[in-house]
Amino acid sequence: MEISLEKSIPQELRVANTRDTSEIQLVLTELLYVPDERLKLVVVLELIDYFTEKFSKPDYKIKFFYTKENGNISGFVVCQIDKDYKSYGMKCPTFGWLHAKDFRSCELLMSECESFVRENKLRKIRGPINFPKMIGGIGYQIEGFEAPMLNGVAFNEPNSKVLEYLEELGYKKESKYSCLEVIESNWTKGNKLDKGIILRFLPTSEIRKLRAKILALAQSSFHSVLADAPGGQSRFDEMMETYDLAFGNSMVKDNFDPNTYSSIPEFIEAWESCDLNNIIPCCPVAFDRTTGELVGIIMTLPNLFQLWIKEPLTHLNVDTVIIKKEYAGRGIFSSLQNVGQITSRLYGFDYVEGTTIWANNVRAIKTIFPHCTPLRTHYVLQKRILRK
Repeated sequence: MEISLEKSIPQELRVANTRDTSEIQLVLTELLYVPDERLKLVVVLELIDYFTEKFSKPDYKIKFFYTKENGNISGFVVCQIDKDYKSYGMKCPTFGWLHAKDFRSCELLMSECESFVRENKLRKIRGPINFPKMIGGIGYQIEGFEAPMLNGVAFNEPNSKVLEYLEELGYKKESKYSCLEVIESNWTKGNKLDKGIILRFLPTSEIRKLRAKILALAQSSFHSVLADAPGGQSRFDEMMETYDLAFGNSMVKDNFDPNTYSSIPEFIEAWESCDLNNIIPCCPVAFDRTTGELVGIIMTLPNLFQLWIKEPLTHLNVDTVIIKKEYAGRGIFSSLQNVGQITSRLYGFDYVEGTTIWANNVRAIKTIFPHCTPLRTHYVLQKRILRK
């Protein structure tokens, strides 16, 4: 067991910094809140795997702090500096997975996080950013606790006072995010696609070959302006691993007739151009018909939480939508949404949630909100760290 830091304040409240995964697992098992108890062990073990990987990299900056009061664990937090996480295009330390039974525990935990930020000569911290995003998501949830657990969407105790504690400590609500249930499967604007655009469904092997193009498109489209962008190659790899886990077995009838499902030529063309038993149905892609350039993609993720409790996969998380800036306003997003929903229903998916939509993303709000019902709201908080 490695404990590099231990301090005490009145009433025997102590803080420790550890990289011992057995010790961390004990803390998580004791305090981590998971809405569906059946998933608690899975989430804990996924986190342990994540910490094990990060701790094995000498240059990766991450801390796991926890507090004890009179021998009882009273809180924990993860603080890290991840090169793939950007806030408004800039490197920014984060805190995540914060749990505190009382204000004093929260105060001590965040004090250690702030010291970590200072040590690395940075002046801002944001959170909760719960790495890995595939499990934890971003933001502190304030409503929508009745909605189903969805991997990639942040969760916390409904009656937790951590948000109040953070605000008392000088943290400000900086970004608001919404999750919406998509109640309309057919968006009118997507029924007439620009003739210069071609739609395709691809197997994971072909999507992987597009990695560089997808990341470049994401970078040019939104990574420089988003409040929180936990992306990069590791995030792309997480998505591909999700597809590998969720798909692989034939699920569509051999006598599939595309004309039964749509009269839109571009949709029929997309289905006829692929093997429906060897594609990712929830990841439609758009190309320029003339140049072959990648101009749009929706990366929707099956709910692995269902898979892990051996339920049929029926939930989808619309995680990432990227449209090339020069092609905006040509119906690509709506067309990808429409053909993606039709195709995904063939595989048994009947619940679609658009997740973590930033309140300041005006284009997304105008495009998505009219077709959806709001479910969950999350806030990311921020604090400027003063020199001491």
